[in-house]
Amino acid sequence: MKKAATFDDFFKLASFFYRTIGIEPYDEPGVEVKKSKSFAENFIFYSGVINLNYVLIMEIVYVAVAFIRGENILEAIMCLSYIGFVIVGESKMFFVFRKKPILSKFVKRLVEIFPQEFELQKTYNLSSYLRQSSRVTIGFALLYMILIWTYNLYAMTQYLLYEKWLGSRVVGQQLPYYTYAWWDWHDHWTYYLLYFIHAFAGYTSATGQIASDIMLCGFATQIIMHFHYISHVLTNYKVKVDEAKDKQAGRSQDITFLKDIIEYHNCLLELSEQLNSVFSLPLLLNFSASSFVICFVGFQMTIGVEPDALIKFLSEQLASVFSLPLLLNFSASSFVICFVGFQMTIGVEPDTLVKLFLFLFSSTAQVYLICHYSQMLMDAN
Repeated sequence: MKKAATFDDFFKLASFFYRTIGIEPYDEPGVEVKKSKSFAENFIFYSGVINLNYVLIMEIVYVAVAFIRGENILEAIMCLSYIGFVIVGESKMFFVFRKKPILSKFVKRLVEIFPQEFELQKTYNLSSYLRQSSRVTIGFALLYMILIWTYNLYAMTQYLLYEKWLGSRVVGQQLPYYTYAWWDWHDHWTYYLLYFIHAFAGYTSATGQIASDIMLCGFATQIIMHFHYISHVLTNYKVKVDEAKDKQAGRSQDITFLKDIIEYHNCLLELSEQLNSVFSLPLLLNFSASSFVICFVGFQMTIGVEPDALIKFLSEQLASVFSLPLLLNFSASSFVICFVGFQMTIGVEPDTLVKLFLFLFSSTAQVYLICHYSQMLMDAN
């Protein structure tokens, strides 16, 4: 006998990522609310937030100093994209943390209308929605984790591999991000501490975005499922007043049916509004940052920035794509164009080009994911 799916099956991955940064996005219905978080949860959360804000401040100082002195302008412009990335990640963490009471009420209502029995879940076609949600969230999270750790470990890997281990060329100690430091950390033990701080900040910001995006997709998937169920029920409903011998009784059954459907639909509209109130502003910042980055990408590309610098600058969203075929076509075409163009002009190494394509594809996938589920929710509504 097959086991019925649970509400939490849609959010296992999102909950895992939130736990790694010490956030409990909502109170689970039916579970006693803890008066305070554990020491470990508080330590992970506050250390992550403090570290992330420290890196953000040092990035802002780096940009300010660079423009005041008129030095390292390209690096400063690149650093602006890092600042945007941190702001987007932190905003998503902040709004989920701040609106936990609203989100908890939202989840409670969503659980109340969730089909619990296996036979009822078959009517909702729940297994299909769960499979779709799992494929999308796992694929997106895996892609984004590969992206952020490739980015975080690239400089250290180059340094340890080529200079320390193989001794084939001098790479020099570099950090993943450009930040201001008031001491010389080169050839000093603090280099490794700074590198950890940078990597930790990158992971915190990226995880805040991943968890928020895939949790939003899980919520949207369930609401879409309910809208589709209403459509299915209305389509297959047979009007009782036309078939019943007692017209009054048949009319009463039809009115009761319509009343229940209208209440059900109004409940979904209210849930959609609550979902929008929590995630609308972070998503607005997400898309605004994407537009902000595109402008600087164009500037960087026109002045001939070095390929290793360009790959790091392309760490943010580049474009919005409206369907999966266009996404694949756009990414594949961009890969070919980058490969031919870079090889002909500056002879970029293939491994660097692969990094460029990874950033491009991951950034596009994030925007596509949000647009896709938003469009599905509007269509279902």
